[in-house]
Amino acid sequence: MALLTLLFVGTLVGVYAVWKYIEASRRHRIPTGLKTLPGPKGYPIIGSIPDVPEKNAFVKFADWSKEYGPIYQVNLAGHNHVWISSDQVAKDLLAKKGAIYSDRPHIPALIDDNRTSAQYLPLLSKNDGWARQRKFANAIMRDSEKALFHRYPEVEAKRMLVELLDEPDRYNHALESFISRVTCRLAWGHSDASDELKQRARELLIGVSPTGALGNKLPFLMSLPDWLFPAKAWERRRAATERRFFEIMQSEVEADVRDKKAAPSWMKLFLENRTKWGFKYELEGAYAVGMHGIAGALTIAAPMQTFCLAMCFYPQFLPMLQEELDRVCGDRPPVSEDRPNLPFLRAVVRECLRWRPPVPTGIPHMLTQDDEYNGYHIPKGSVMHPLEWAIARDPTMFPDPEAFNPSRWVEPGYPTYQEPLTQYPTIINCSQFGYGRRTCQGQTVADEDLFIGIGSIAWLFDISRTAKDTSSPTSEPDVVVDPENVEHQTIFLNEKATISSEELNAGVEPVEPRLEDIILSKYNYPGSFPTTGEDQPQFIEKPKAETKLPETIDPTLDFSTLLIAKPLPFKFDLLPRAGERAAKARSLFNEGLEKGDYTGSRKFWGENQGIHSPLGWGKV
Repeated sequence: MALLTLLFVGTLVGVYAVWKYIEASRRHRIPTGLKTLPGPKGYPIIGSIPDVPEKNAFVKFADWSKEYGPIYQVNLAGHNHVWISSDQVAKDLLAKKGAIYSDRPHIPALIDDNRTSAQYLPLLSKNDGWARQRKFANAIMRDSEKALFHRYPEVEAKRMLVELLDEPDRYNHALESFISRVTCRLAWGHSDASDELKQRARELLIGVSPTGALGNKLPFLMSLPDWLFPAKAWERRRAATERRFFEIMQSEVEADVRDKKAAPSWMKLFLENRTKWGFKYELEGAYAVGMHGIAGALTIAAPMQTFCLAMCFYPQFLPMLQEELDRVCGDRPPVSEDRPNLPFLRAVVRECLRWRPPVPTGIPHMLTQDDEYNGYHIPKGSVMHPLEWAIARDPTMFPDPEAFNPSRWVEPGYPTYQEPLTQYPTIINCSQFGYGRRTCQGQTVADEDLFIGIGSIAWLFDISRTAKDTSSPTSEPDVVVDPENVEHQTIFLNEKATISSEELNAGVEPVEPRLEDIILSKYNYPGSFPTTGEDQPQFIEKPKAETKLPETIDPTLDFSTLLIAKPLPFKFDLLPRAGERAAKARSLFNEGLEKGDYTGSRKFWGENQGIHSPLGWGKV
């Protein structure tokens, strides 16, 4: 039976590959007078797939841009991908010609078509759903910004600092929890669903990443029945769980609004103006709010992790940042009103996004009709990538681009210097947030979170490479947690440390299991439904062999492999600058605790997060 299944799947792969090759050859006929874009030749049928590494593929694409120019094309299994490594070329095409360059490519691993389902605004094609949800997004972002984001980043920064004081080795956990809690409050007014929000973000990230779900690598497999392709069953359960989660959150805010106790949130704003946005299906508002929550939880923590990495390898800039914070803020962490007076903090934030962009390949666009650029033909259906890794390394704009150097934003003489310093530098409208009609609308939220989060960490802590291990970043040290005694060891902590935790800890053999490992060990392999008994198949992963970066590779380039690229956890020292400052941080947190600012996280799917239920967490 297994052999027949393999033969069947192999035949399908062959037929699919030949069909894609014939289709691509027919579609890519070059009009008279135009040239084909340059690019690697590749191999028959599969194109250049063997030449693209799964880890840090953005570096390979940037290297190709040095060989083929600022715009070139790559055939990846019959799909034409166009890579843009110039900010000007990206603006010429994706912004100035936004009418034909603003669509999104199909993501085959998702059960519902991302282009038309009106579930995920950043992934929608340019249609009516996209237009009405974008209008709604503009309104909720303006409302949040006007209210200084309801002080949610400042409130949660105090909890984050205490977590870092108590468990500095779990810095990844604290930073991602900070972002998740702030985003959860903005979306629904409270933070107790932040664990669930992180899990929804983890699972969706797998579903949309080219290197994540198998359905994105071999799309034809999504036409198979669930029992024959377990990854499809995993995605179906993910989508159903996500829908139910959004439904629960909306109904709870509805109840709070009726009882006149709803905290400020995007959902509250939607419910108070429910008919204004013209949403077309019952839960479109729930998805519009929830998607912004997921988008925030996915991306904003990555630059905070980059900050820790940068301070270890470029320690000369931390004293400069701390001097500015001490001069402006004194014995308290930064607040929103300090922004005009903290240009170097803003420079550090801006440089984190440039040096290690969280989406280094850029969010892809899709061309809806044939086009030409500087004598080159760009065929309809091409997937357009504004390659942020290369754009952020243009040596004419960023001298010595591989170096982390926030001074490039605040010292006259650098091409990136702008005045007034009360406004610049800023991450608003930087290329990492996209181009043209697909520019990210949540950039003001990201700006506030990073300003408060990174500023608070630098205000309290010294950061340095661990003396006993100064070779290269390695995986985060294991923290032994007793799953039966969690409440006594944590202060309303999230259960799961990181987005894509297994990927981030690849190659690590823990001596003692952590709480997150204990929880996730009870789940099945991605792609399967939870087992319901001993007669169900079990999928056991082989122990991962320990892997180390070759000595010739930059140790600051040990990144995760999904669409959101994050520095893998590494060992470093995170020590309070002074005892009285640590005491101040604890005092501020305790004041909030007494006022009821902080609540614990809750489970939505029962025991073990729904392991034996139709809805619940899937293994990531």
